[in-house]
Amino acid sequence: MKTKYLNKKFGIALLCAGVGFTLIQSSCTKDFEKYNTNRYTASDSLLKIDGEQLGAFMLPMELGVVNSVNYNFQVQENLNADIFSGFMMTADAGFNPNNHTYGLNSGWNTAPFDLGFGTIMSNWVQVKNRVGSTSQDFLAIANILKVDAMHRVTDVYGPIPYTKVGAGGLTTPYDSQATVYQTFFTELDFAIKTLTQYTKDHPGATPFKAYDLVYAGDYKEWIKFANSLKLRLAVRIAMVNPTLAKTEAEAAVSDPGGLMTANTDNAYVKAANGVSFTNPLWSVCYEYMDTNMGAPMEAYLKGYKDPRLAAYFVPNPDTLAIKGTNAYHGIRNGIQLDNSNQYAPASKFNMTNTSPIRLMAASEVSFLKSEGALRGWAMGGSAQSFYEQGITLSFQQAGVSLGDYLSDATSIEAPFVDIARATNNAPLGSKDLSTITIKWNPADSYERSLERIITQKWLALWPDGNEAWAEQRRTNYPVLMRVIINNSQGTISTDGFIRRLPFSQKEYDTNNAEVQKAVTLLGGPDNGGTRLWWDLASKN
Repeated sequence: MKTKYLNKKFGIALLCAGVGFTLIQSSCTKDFEKYNTNRYTASDSLLKIDGEQLGAFMLPMELGVVNSVNYNFQVQENLNADIFSGFMMTADAGFNPNNHTYGLNSGWNTAPFDLGFGTIMSNWVQVKNRVGSTSQDFLAIANILKVDAMHRVTDVYGPIPYTKVGAGGLTTPYDSQATVYQTFFTELDFAIKTLTQYTKDHPGATPFKAYDLVYAGDYKEWIKFANSLKLRLAVRIAMVNPTLAKTEAEAAVSDPGGLMTANTDNAYVKAANGVSFTNPLWSVCYEYMDTNMGAPMEAYLKGYKDPRLAAYFVPNPDTLAIKGTNAYHGIRNGIQLDNSNQYAPASKFNMTNTSPIRLMAASEVSFLKSEGALRGWAMGGSAQSFYEQGITLSFQQAGVSLGDYLSDATSIEAPFVDIARATNNAPLGSKDLSTITIKWNPADSYERSLERIITQKWLALWPDGNEAWAEQRRTNYPVLMRVIINNSQGTISTDGFIRRLPFSQKEYDTNNAEVQKAVTLLGGPDNGGTRLWWDLASKN
């Protein structure tokens, strides 16, 4: 961390498709001017490659779902969802006020909104306005990227401007989250239908290949991604609108284009076509030294004797030879940080600066089908078969042996012992630890089975903190450790977890009337304790 408050700013007024705000991006790097150069702007040479000048607007979308620029990513995801999910935690004592103690930093928490509209929606509007009758396939891809990016935004805030973006006017109305999700399904249906027809009419054609950082122009893989994303969103609303959820989930599973079923189908943003980037999570971990393993990851992986521990994390080399597996250390959220060396032994991430950026993986899809089957939906198999398939795919992806992991009926989450302060410990029997085991048990209750599915899904989602946080809010699983210090001023229960981020202050400044209406749509005060539309499961 180079500046304490992430307050090194530049002001670029963007006409973000009619949304009433100015995008102010933040940096915490001394190399600000170098990183601020946008290498992926739609240059004239790129614009001439395709007939309608579409592809160059889609590169920033691919690189913006999970933002590839380190300082953008840090405030888009790492200082909120990555921490709230239990995946990660900072050791930097200079952060104040701090999200991990629920003293929410408004300067950081506007970023998911601003980047979503300034990067994703603004470029999508350009594609939509330029697309011709012979290039609907590009709009289909743009829709998939848009939905993948903007569901992350609505799942952070709740109501957002969506259906009227790009319609003109000085301000843009907010939609309820129910409306946004219904629109997501419509947009994905368009994408699936359009790409399916295109592959039939133009077998072997790859017009998007010059811009494709995910699937090298293979539209059949994009169809699988769209169906898988549709299944994710259907399961997300299972508790608030079970009829629509079942319909959309079964449609995704039965579509002839299929879902992600193998790790070769995984959606990762990779360097390609002359575009390169440094993995932003690696940068925040190793260059900024601002993020480490979260305590719940340590407790679950150690308790389960899970070989993904070494696949996901690296221990401090000074302690590895002495302590072996016990050299892996996480940090608990919401604790007092006295100095930045206090948690120096905490584990960093097993990745490189060239690691691709995860959007979605086949293991997640298997767990989605497992939950669907548990709910009685037609998923094409049993909850147990898909649960075991999800674990198997995750192990394969991590490059570790499955061994007898699936038959382990005794291992549970390990007690957590803090590196520096015993008051941060989570001993056995604590409400901050789970007793869920690994082996599937057909005799278990629905709730126990759901916890087992989501706990393993959470482990397989690493390092996608945004999705992990959403699923933990939706289901109340996995069991996570509550914060020790709660600076929410009573807006977030001392016995519970944060549910959302407040709306952007810049929206209050420039789109005030519509934000006030959005608070009404939210159904509660604009703070971190108000539940989203689909957040019905947790009672804490």
